[in-house]
Amino acid sequence: MSFENVTTADLYRWQRRGHDALGLMLQHGADAELPALTWTIASSGALTGEAGSLLSTPAEQRAAIEAWSGFLNARIEERVDGDRVAHLYAAFSRGDGEVVCAIRATIFPDPTEGGE
Repeated sequence: MSFENVTTADLYRWQRRGHDALGLMLQHGADAELPALTWTIASSGALTGEAGSLLSTPAEQRAAIEAWSGFLNARIEERVDGDRVAHLYAAFSRGDGEVVCAIRATIFPDPTEGGE
């Protein structure tokens, strides 16, 4: 199906598929006592889980991504920019590849740890 032929019904069907996959992951995450992430469902049905910095320390953000990636068997990619901000990202899929997913975190340097 080409992009110009995508209908509103397609978008809602994809979002429902993502919603169903997210419900299962949330249940499994709760059962495994994984840290809570902030989840987003795109109009394409793609899911993104984010370990945010508002309620977590940098160490807690990293631990959350590591716990979820281990649980999901997803490999973490990490990039550190010039300001020592770490960007963690792990992609995976659910439902026989029907739902594309990612978890991520933007981890700012901990000001209590010093640095350059």
